[in-house]
Amino acid sequence: MASKIYEINVFHNGRPVRDINPFLTAIDLDDASETKRDLNRHLLGAVLRSGARRDLAHEFHLEVRDIDTDGKGRGPVLWRWAMPASEGE
Repeated sequence: MASKIYEINVFHNGRPVRDINPFLTAIDLDDASETKRDLNRHLLGAVLRSGARRDLAHEFHLEVRDIDTDGKGRGPVLWRWAMPASEGE
């Protein structure tokens, strides 16, 4: 399967991060190590853009959804991505 474009939303302590709009990105689910690396990078980037410290990354998570033909998120959350405290340090 080739990369597919998904919508990603950023949450901190279970609440949407207001200063970060949902964004679209391509994710290749066939390559687990690349997918993990990319999602961790997106999560850490969102943490830093929100003004939080890197060591608080475990308080954040990403929610991934399909998109419609207009590039807008649709349907239920497909999966959530978070990292343990030790990986964010």
